[in-house]
Amino acid sequence: MKKFREFITLSLFFFAAFTYLATPTWAATEAQKQTAIDGGLAYLASIQNADGSWNYAYDGSRASATGAALLAFTEQKYKPLGWNGADYSSVVTKATQYLLNNAHAYDISGGAWFGNSSKDGSNQGLSFGYGTGEETYITGIVLPALSRLTAGIVTPGTVISSPNAAVNGLTYGQVIQRTVDMFAWGQNGGTNQWYDGGWRYTPKQASADGSTTQWPAIGTLFAQAAGATAWSQTKTELVKWMKYDQYAAAGFYNGASGYDQPGYIPNASKTGGFLVEVAFTGHDTALDGMPGKAGALAFLNRDWQEGANGTWDGNFGHPYAMWSVYKGLASTIGLSDDTFITNLHAPGVMDPGDEWNWWEDYCEYLVDTQSGNGSWDGYSYWYGPMATAWYINILNATEIPNNNVPEPTTLLLLGLGLVGLTGLKRTFHS
Repeated sequence: MKKFREFITLSLFFFAAFTYLATPTWAATEAQKQTAIDGGLAYLASIQNADGSWNYAYDGSRASATGAALLAFTEQKYKPLGWNGADYSSVVTKATQYLLNNAHAYDISGGAWFGNSSKDGSNQGLSFGYGTGEETYITGIVLPALSRLTAGIVTPGTVISSPNAAVNGLTYGQVIQRTVDMFAWGQNGGTNQWYDGGWRYTPKQASADGSTTQWPAIGTLFAQAAGATAWSQTKTELVKWMKYDQYAAAGFYNGASGYDQPGYIPNASKTGGFLVEVAFTGHDTALDGMPGKAGALAFLNRDWQEGANGTWDGNFGHPYAMWSVYKGLASTIGLSDDTFITNLHAPGVMDPGDEWNWWEDYCEYLVDTQSGNGSWDGYSYWYGPMATAWYINILNATEIPNNNVPEPTTLLLLGLGLVGLTGLKRTFHS
C-alpha cells in the first residue's frame, strides 16, 4: 500500500510538472527571451537576400524591412551575450551596404520653412525609399539602424565606399547628419495651418498624419545619440502638431492621438508615436491645457489588452502598434515602470527579482506566439521579416535614446535551475 501511495504521489508530481512546463501562458524568463531572440535572428539571417536586403511588399521597398532587421542584429551585438555563438558580421555588412547603396540625395538649399537646413554646409540631405511614396516612414526606420552601428561596429568617422555617389566618400556621421537635415527640410511649418510641425509620406508634402510623424522623431532621437545635431526649430514646430493631433474630449479616447485630425482613427500606435515625440521635443503638452503625456499614458492603459483589430487598431499581435508603444513607453517611463500601465494580463512564473509590468507582459506574449522557425506571423501590412525584427527589438530591450530616462543596465543571470541555462537578465532603473 505504501509503495502504491508513493507511486501515486510521484505520478501526480510528474503530471503536474509536465502540465506546468507545457502551459503556453507562463511568463517569459530571461532564458526564454534570449532563446526567442536567438531563434528570430537565425531566421532573419536564413532569409536575407543576396544583395543584403529583406523582402517587404507593403511600401514597395526592401529598405524598411532591412532597416528593422539591421537594428535587431546590431542591438543584440552590444548585449553581454553578443550574437550568442553565431557570427552575423556578414549579415550586418551586407545589410548596411544595401541601405547605403539605395540612399537618395536631396538638394535642400534654402528649402526649409525656417531657412537653411544643412548643418554641414553641403546643402545636401539624404533619404531612403525614394520613389515608393513612403520615404518618411522608411527613412525613420533606417536611421536608427545606421545610427546604432556607430556605437561599436563602425565609428562615426569611418569613410563609406559605395557605388552610390550620394554617400560614397562620406563618413557615417555625415550620412546620419544629412538624414536628420532632410527631415528638417521636409517638415511642414510656418504656413500649413493645422499641419504645422508634422510630416507625411514624402518630404515637403503639404499635409501631416500622426502615424508618419513619429518616424522623423524616433530617427532623430537615435541620430542625436550617434552625435548628430537636431534643429531646434524642428522640435518647437513639432509641438504645434502634437497639440493639434491629440484628442482632448472626455471619454475612452481622451489622450489618444489621431491620424490627420484629432479624434480620427485614434489608437495605440499613434499614441505611442506621440510619446516618442514627447521624448524628442522634451515638451509635455499637458502644460498647454491638453491631456499631454499623462493623458496618452492613461489611454494606453485603458486600451492595453486590445488585440489587433482592423488595419491600424489594437495592441497585442499588431507589430506596428507594439513597436510604436514600446518606443513611446521606453523613452518616457522606462521598462521597469509599473505605475502607469496597470491594466495587464495575469502574470505567470518569473525569474526571481523580476516584477510584472508592461514590458514583461509584452515579452510573455512574444515568447508564447513565436513560430517554430523563429519568426512571428505579424498582422495586416506588417508581416514577415519586419514583424520578426520589431518583435526581436522589443524582447531585446532595445534602448530608445532619451536623456530623461537612464540607460538600462544588463547583467548575466547564472544557473536557471532544472534546465541549467545561463540567461541574460535585463534590469531597468527609472
